[in-house]
Amino acid sequence: MRRLLQFILCALTIVGNVEPCCSQEDRPSVGLVLTGGGARGAAHVGVLLALEDSGIPIDYVVGTSVGALVGGYYASGWSPQSMWSMLNTEEFRCRVTGQPQQEFVFGSAPHSPSVFNIRLGTDRGDVRGHLISSLALDWGLMEELTPACAAAHSDFDSLMVPFRCVSSDVLAKKDTVFSGGNLAQSIRASMSFPFYMQPVWLDGRPFYDGGLYNNRPVDVMIEHFDPDIILVSGVESAAADFKSDDLISQLEALVVRYPEPDSSSRVFEIDIDLDVSTLDFDESTRACEAGYAQGLAFIDAHQSDLPRLNQLDAIVHKRTHFTDALPEFEVDQIQLQGLDLNQQRYAEQVLGFRGRNQNADALKRGLFLLEADSYVGRVFPTAQESNGAFEVLLDATKERDLKLELGGNISSRGMSMGHAAVGLNHFTRLPFTLQLASTVGQLYTDFGAGIKFHVPAAIPVVFEPVFNFRRWNYTRELVGFLREIRPTFLTSSEMEWGGRLEISTGLRSALRLSLLGLKTTDKTYAEWLFSPEDLTNDDRFGGAQLGVTWTHNSLNHRQFPTHGHKVDLGGRYFSGDYASEFSPLEAVDTRNSDQSEVSFWRGFVQIQSFLSVTDKWSVGLNVEGRVSNEKLRTTYRGSLAQAPVFNPMPGGRALFLENFRAYGYHAYGAITDLELIYGVHLRAEIYAFKATPGIDNADKGPRLIYDSPVFWMSGARVWKELPIGPISMGLEYYKNERAPLFFEVLLGYRLFQLSARR
Repeated sequence: MRRLLQFILCALTIVGNVEPCCSQEDRPSVGLVLTGGGARGAAHVGVLLALEDSGIPIDYVVGTSVGALVGGYYASGWSPQSMWSMLNTEEFRCRVTGQPQQEFVFGSAPHSPSVFNIRLGTDRGDVRGHLISSLALDWGLMEELTPACAAAHSDFDSLMVPFRCVSSDVLAKKDTVFSGGNLAQSIRASMSFPFYMQPVWLDGRPFYDGGLYNNRPVDVMIEHFDPDIILVSGVESAAADFKSDDLISQLEALVVRYPEPDSSSRVFEIDIDLDVSTLDFDESTRACEAGYAQGLAFIDAHQSDLPRLNQLDAIVHKRTHFTDALPEFEVDQIQLQGLDLNQQRYAEQVLGFRGRNQNADALKRGLFLLEADSYVGRVFPTAQESNGAFEVLLDATKERDLKLELGGNISSRGMSMGHAAVGLNHFTRLPFTLQLASTVGQLYTDFGAGIKFHVPAAIPVVFEPVFNFRRWNYTRELVGFLREIRPTFLTSSEMEWGGRLEISTGLRSALRLSLLGLKTTDKTYAEWLFSPEDLTNDDRFGGAQLGVTWTHNSLNHRQFPTHGHKVDLGGRYFSGDYASEFSPLEAVDTRNSDQSEVSFWRGFVQIQSFLSVTDKWSVGLNVEGRVSNEKLRTTYRGSLAQAPVFNPMPGGRALFLENFRAYGYHAYGAITDLELIYGVHLRAEIYAFKATPGIDNADKGPRLIYDSPVFWMSGARVWKELPIGPISMGLEYYKNERAPLFFEVLLGYRLFQLSARR
């Protein structure tokens, strides 16, 4: 009887283990080919999700470019849902556009009207051949894919799904198929689109985007795996999508090869119809949705050719079994190579280099700090398993030592300006940069020279001896392109020399200390109506300034931010000699003089904050306040010229805003920005300003008033970002100003260096 029971139990066990659907052995094998296509590649994730929801397993994956990215993550155990979420994060958009995440940006670079930045190698005579930094992408691939590669022992056949990655050997002029090795590095090589991203060097040879020689690698799938069914998810751009004004579209048409569709009966094409440009990664959600919808439609249309295999549970079990065995990404040891001894010591100090047991987040922070300081051009991280943890190799290259900047703006109101700057690096253990910059225009001119010393430390410190000259020319009447410029009613100039010290207080903040010699001259007319022959009132100050400022800046745009925050908090102390030569109101043809020793302080705070209401709509708040114990100058206009000005809108920077100048004030503003269509934004803003105290023009000279009215300004502007800077058309209104309405068409950035006395 015992033997009978044992027999029955054994039989029941065998029966219970029989799968209700076809097994791995008796079902057709399925291979998936994923093409390149830039931002359109997000549709691959939607296709994968449609296949899994329909219970169709994928036995093999072959990918090119973005297809290699999606295929590699899928083969490493990432579910389509997880990839969908990743593709629609700000972190992923930063990776593929070359921008570091906000939390990995040091300080806030000074605003400049520069548009073009060119790097030249004086020792090699070459020019930088790529547009973006790939550090964020390289780190993400390494951190997220290395554990799967380690679990597979660098054999792509041992991943959750056997995988092949197609890249291009441009020296041999042929495609290259990676079947093993460093998974993250192989995928990165497949994504290196020419001129957009640096290539990956392997065995002394550069590897570029796989689409150059094989963007639809059906042949690779057949040669390496030979499955029964081959599905091709195609996201290549059609000839009709070619854009003559889009550089990437032109490059794509010139260099990417699209093989003819395979006519084999076992090959099924899932071509995604999607109007998304190659670099428009903001459309990832729409691309995923299009891939999912068209994937389901394809499956429904091919039910007889591609029966639903009902393998969803098996797919999930297979993924869970693989991912549960993956090791954690913990850094045990770091190696740095590619620099000479002194350069390497500098880099190690910036990284907080300890050789072993480096925290991964701390290492990531150090890498972005190192890349941001302008001395290291590229750091390519790779990782391999070492004794249960991971060894990270950092392959660094020296940045090209000569930097050229060009920019400026073109204004319909005759206030155009051009900008040029040059910087020369000297990279040693204590590196420094020589800098020269100049902006020239009818309204504003400046010249600056300085040396930036970067003190090597885990906390960045920059010391900068500086010399700057600035000059403003405000005209009585604003004019257009071709009309005669009216006489200048205010010429304001300042010269500063001394030193600044900048200390990092966070990845988006810095503390700045300054000690400067200062000389200012303001030439004004006593009356609004004047002629060039009239005598000017001259106000001069010579002395020193001691300043401290704490800045936090995460704004996403120099001139028209829609997201992020900015805080400026600080103070200035001035001490020196003041002198004035002026004409009394009752006798404009005579001159009086006044001299005195002055000392005063100024404190200020400015807060800007922008929040996204939807993907297309953001709102912002601007709060600004100033306090001072400063006394009036001898003349009314001289007092106004010396006073800080509240000018948050682009047009205001071109105007002498008489009612918005005061030694102390508080101001508040609200901004809304709505993207209408194709990157065209409508921006509206309104501000209220109250002086505490204001400056009034009395019969016997200027006086302070503590009951000044509230003045307001408002504006509306349509703007769009172009490769050469933003283009905008705006109308602004300034209450109680002599010319309250200001209309302008502006191309480029209207940004100036901050005045030393502000």
